[in-house]
Amino acid sequence: MKKEKERHYTESFKWQVVQDVVEGNYTKEEARRIYGIKSKCAVLYWMRIFNGSKNYRQPSEFESGSSDMQKGASEKIKLSKIKELEEELAREKQRAELWKTMVEIAEEEFGIDIKKKFGAKQLLGIKKKAK
Repeated sequence: MKKEKERHYTESFKWQVVQDVVEGNYTKEEARRIYGIKSKCAVLYWMRIFNGSKNYRQPSEFESGSSDMQKGASEKIKLSKIKELEEELAREKQRAELWKTMVEIAEEEFGIDIKKKFGAKQLLGIKKKAK
């Protein structure tokens, strides 16, 4: 079995690969394939090293930052939903006010009581006609 020769990459090459991944141009796997890097975890190690991690085999704060980004995106979604609901509530309040005004105007114009009174009893004459 032929053992492959271990490759050594320059610091500038590693930096370029890491920058492409961090900027979102490629995923780690895409960068590995595009740049012809055989090791499946080299790009991840390089990201940890350039982040200043002493132990490049342990996850760094850089990687936990992605979960913070996801939390930030989730917060933005929640805030936009809250804003949307507040706008909808404001529209419904305006609509209710419009209906109230329309009822008041109709009562004045036609001289009839449109609003239902709390605890009002139904007229017997209307009840009989409905049957």
